[in-house]
Amino acid sequence: MDYHDLLARLGEGSAHPGGFSATMQLLDALSLPAGLHVLEIGCGTGRTACHLARQGNQVTAIDLHRHMLDKAVRRARKERVDVRFIQADATALPLPSNRVDVVFIESVTIFTPWRKSLSEYARVLKPGGLLVDREMVLSGRKTELMSRRLRRFYGIRTLATVATWKKRLRGSGFSNVAVKEQSRTMGKWGVDHDPLREIDMNWLEDEQVQQMSRTNDQLLMRYGNRLGYAVFTARVPVEAEAK
Repeated sequence: MDYHDLLARLGEGSAHPGGFSATMQLLDALSLPAGLHVLEIGCGTGRTACHLARQGNQVTAIDLHRHMLDKAVRRARKERVDVRFIQADATALPLPSNRVDVVFIESVTIFTPWRKSLSEYARVLKPGGLLVDREMVLSGRKTELMSRRLRRFYGIRTLATVATWKKRLRGSGFSNVAVKEQSRTMGKWGVDHDPLREIDMNWLEDEQVQQMSRTNDQLLMRYGNRLGYAVFTARVPVEAEAK
């Protein structure tokens, strides 16, 4: 079992700073019009995808974890919204080029080979399309031991500063790169009541789960003051054409 298995079993679909409340605040600030084709990458249990669908958008949502997607599908049925869920990798999106208006991501890109994922985000967006990506960022000194521990436990593949992320986005073909939100600390994760959350109750007493929870707390205590987060927005240039 790894960290993502743990999140799936616990039904945690908003594992990022601020939780689902922060997601709602971000969407309110973006003021996206209805009727867009939105691709959510790393949809988890589908809470954000279902919200976007209720707002009148065409929503495609992908996640690599099958157990997460199963819970997302059941959520959409209970909420009676239409979301297209697909099991897929962020580095190989199963969509044609120039297809979506918005790519929405929260805490996914750091777990991927960033060159491939950013290239895929740019590919599937229409010219002028919007990328919104909330990611953990480096706000203090990084050591090899820190990188190794975070990768081993969380699966984090890349940890970079805000400036480096902006450079990477521009280098991947995006324009109008901006930072919508930024914090030098991770802050507290919001505890949101989710009436449709599915928790695999038999896992709560599992010793491995309890040990992983302790390890998570220890890592955040040790390295939390060097980690922050930022929300990046960027667009595919209007003159971009399908390759």
